[in-house]
Amino acid sequence: MTSTPAEDTTVQAAHRRRAPAGPSMLRLGLLALVAIGIAGAAAELAFERHWGTPTQLIPWVTLALLTVALLLVALGDSAGTLTVVRVLALVVLLAAAYGVFTHVSVNHGMGAMDPAWDSMSAPAQWWSALTKSVGNAPPLAPGMLAQSALLLLLASTVRRPAK
Repeated sequence: MTSTPAEDTTVQAAHRRRAPAGPSMLRLGLLALVAIGIAGAAAELAFERHWGTPTQLIPWVTLALLTVALLLVALGDSAGTLTVVRVLALVVLLAAAYGVFTHVSVNHGMGAMDPAWDSMSAPAQWWSALTKSVGNAPPLAPGMLAQSALLLLLASTVRRPAK
């Protein structure tokens, strides 16, 4: 059975209404994940009262940078805007790497309080610091910032569909 051109047009129009807008939905989903990551990291930092020293303010600055970048990519996708967004995301990635390093180092320093510390090999000591077996600094917490920055970089590669 063949359809008439009028039926083809109606079927295609109905399909377009039901079909998800692939790149648009992907972009929206990535931006939503960035927003959730920003909110989650801000809540975690607030719960931990992470503002006592200048170093502890670094993640707050990175959250502000991520928020600005999120707004920029949500509102426009000109070449200049996307360049600024990508630079901000890279700055956040570097800050997140510094955060992981700092947390592991602080934990490693706390290892001296463990009586068995001196009998452990250097790799075992660093592993204990990384896995938070010694110290209280969560080494993976800065990973939330890195994840949001990477999602923002991905969102910046998905262009809005032409209108």
